[in-house]
This record gives sequence, structure tokens and C-alpha cells, in this order.
Amino acid sequence: MVFAIVAAMFIIIIAISYWREIAAKKAVAPATSAELTEESASHFYLHPSHTFARVTDDGLVEVGMDDFAKHAFGKTDQLELPAVNQNVQQGDQAWRATIGERTVTQRIPVDGQIVETSGSGESWILKIKPSNLQKNLVNLIDSVSVVNWLKMARIKFLMQYSGTLVPAKQDGGELVEGFARYLTDEQWDHFVREFFNSGN
Repeated sequence: MVFAIVAAMFIIIIAISYWREIAAKKAVAPATSAELTEESASHFYLHPSHTFARVTDDGLVEVGMDDFAKHAFGKTDQLELPAVNQNVQQGDQAWRATIGERTVTQRIPVDGQIVETSGSGESWILKIKPSNLQKNLVNLIDSVSVVNWLKMARIKFLMQYSGTLVPAKQDGGELVEGFARYLTDEQWDHFVREFFNSGN
């Protein structure tokens, strides 16, 4: 009974937050994962492990963490990346990120060859020369669904961890940057398996 009441309260809070965001977006141009704009929207996709694939004008695919992952982990302490010129397939490990004393792996969204890895400050982590792009894109979340899918991931997290003392900002209960760092070890293991398909 108590859980049902708490869950209902979270849903109401999320709904209010959602409509406030809609109102704000009418006045300000939206900013979504990886600086998504109207021009780039048709070239932007998400993998369920919360990596994005952004097709660039030169035919390469930039790959990085989506907004949910970046917000969940905050600043990563270390990234173990595949080698340049390595051939990869959709679903392979993209990188292993170290967050404090824990790690999480995320997945490659497209088949191809690694042609570049990023330095600090870039929104992308890998650049891939795709080898099977059109077939791969069918398995990804397209730009039309990106924003709603990210919102649902946040709602799912709040519903599952509503009883956990995860710090939130004072302006409406928004989760703080790096909120996943506050999970217990057991919760962390469950979180990265379910949300990131990470087999740590």
C-alpha cells in the first residue's frame, strides 16, 4: 500500500515536470542527447545500452554516451577503448568506463571499423566507418523516439529506486549529476545490467 502511494506520487511529480518541460521548450530551442538539432535529428539514433550513434556528413558514425548515461555517472574516471582500425559489430563492447571504484560497459551501435577515438572535451568517444549501416539502424531507437525513450528510462529508474536515498536537487526533485554513484553495490549491479546490458 505504501509503495503504491509512493509510486503514484512519483508519477504525478514526473507528469508535472514533463508538462513544465513542454512549456519551456516552446520558448527555448530544445537540447537533447549529443546536441541534437533539427538539422541532425534524422541522423541521430540510440542503442538500448545508452550509447548514441550520430551519422555525420562524411558518412562516419560518432558514438558516445547518451544524456541518461552521462547524468547517471557524472564524470568518468577512466575509459578503456577499442583500438583504432579494430573491426567491431553491433552489440560488441564499446568501452569500459570506470566510475569511482566501479565499472560499466556499453555497447557498439553499428558494425564497422574504428577510425578515431576522442580526446577530452568531445561529445563523442568513438568514430566508426560503418559497414552495414542501414541494417544496423533498424535495430536502434530513431530520433523521433529519442526524447520520450530517455524520459521513460528516468521514470523507470525512479520507480525502481523510489525507496533509495539518492540525492536530488532542491528545485523539484531532479536527480543530481552522478546519481548512480549513490547506489549500493547490489543496486549498482542490478542497475547496470538492466539499463546498460553490462555484464560486469
